[in-house]
Parts: sequence; C-alpha cells; structure tokens
Amino acid sequence: MITLFIMTKKDKKSYPSINERQSLFVSEYLKIGNATESAIKAGYSSKTSYSIGQRLLKNVEIMRIIGKHREEISREAELTVSEVVKEIRQLALKAKSESNRLKAYDMLMKHLGGYVNDLRIIESLSEDQVNDLYQKIINNIDKS
Repeated sequence: MITLFIMTKKDKKSYPSINERQSLFVSEYLKIGNATESAIKAGYSSKTSYSIGQRLLKNVEIMRIIGKHREEISREAELTVSEVVKEIRQLALKAKSESNRLKAYDMLMKHLGGYVNDLRIIESLSEDQVNDLYQKIINNIDKS
C-alpha cells in the first residue's frame, strides 16, 4: 500500500515552507519514484520538469517529508521472520500441489536447521577423528 502525501491544514502548519504544488510533487514522487514525471504530474512545465524535479529533490524540507513518509511506508510493509515462517508453514500444510508442499517443507527445514550440514559435523570432529574419516573415504575410493 502506498501512502499519499496530501497537504492538510495540519501539514501546512508542520511544513510551512512548501506549497501545494510541491506537496503534489511529494505525493507523486512517493508513488512513482521519478522526479521528472512527478514534476509534470504536479503541474510543472514538461519542458523544465527535469531540472525542477532535481531541484525539488535537493530541497531539504521536501526530502525530510519524503524520508518521513518512506519510513512509514517501510513500517507498514515490514514482514517479520516469524510471519514469513508461519505463512510457509501454512503452505506446507495446505498447498494443493505436492511439489508446493514439499518446497514449503524444504524452506522450513532449511530455516529451522533441520538439515545437518556435513561441514558442521566435520568441524566438530577432533583431528584424529577427521584422519580416521579421511582414511575410510580413501579406502572406499580404492575399493571402487
């Protein structure tokens, strides 16, 4: 969901240094992220929209407003790891296709450490145990 910045009376008190056209620019920029297009949609001339857009992005007050609204947008869009894991769990339990269920289970197993990493096992062995394992591997290769 994209938050629009429309200048209210409260905003006019909070941001007295920007006018309504600049407010429209901020709103459009938050939607599309392109300064030139935002300047045109805010009512600036298409001939000068590139330079006006760049100039508006250098305006400290406008950048402060854009930054504030981007933070709000990020907070609203934020997913926690817990939410993602719960969603994947639901897919694993309820997906209609077996391949989707298996993929979801695989993702859960990886996240939860359900697969044993061979390297982690080897790292936990003593030097003598590693040497024994090495010899067994070599013997198996020689037998082949």
